[in-house]
Amino acid sequence: MDVFDELYSLETACFGNSWTSEMLRTELDCPLSVLVYEFVGEKLAAFAIGRVVVDEAELFQIGTHPDFRGRGIAKALLERFHEKTRERGALVCFLEVRSRNAAAIELYEKAGYERVSVRKDYYPDDDAIIMRKEL
Repeated sequence: MDVFDELYSLETACFGNSWTSEMLRTELDCPLSVLVYEFVGEKLAAFAIGRVVVDEAELFQIGTHPDFRGRGIAKALLERFHEKTRERGALVCFLEVRSRNAAAIELYEKAGYERVSVRKDYYPDDDAIIMRKEL
């Protein structure tokens, strides 16, 4: 299995069918994309993917395999994502998170994100909180 296959498998395990294989491959081929990931041994443990456009970054997804949650991997990966986006000229990073995803919201707030708005009914079953962090 190559890295793409492992990445797609982990994305599906974390988020269901939010991205097709073709969508993920297209995103990775985009020159604006930023991808960071972490292996534990031979297993892909976590990934973060987003984009930088001019001076703004957006985090699309960050996911950790259930076997590796609670070890600080997502926190370290988020820091690496910020580092890579700063290297590409980003001054601020935005993200959307489900309003009921308390663990993710806590991670983002500890990383310095602030809530800026809410998109009502953004997801079929939930609102999205828009968060922002100065880089």
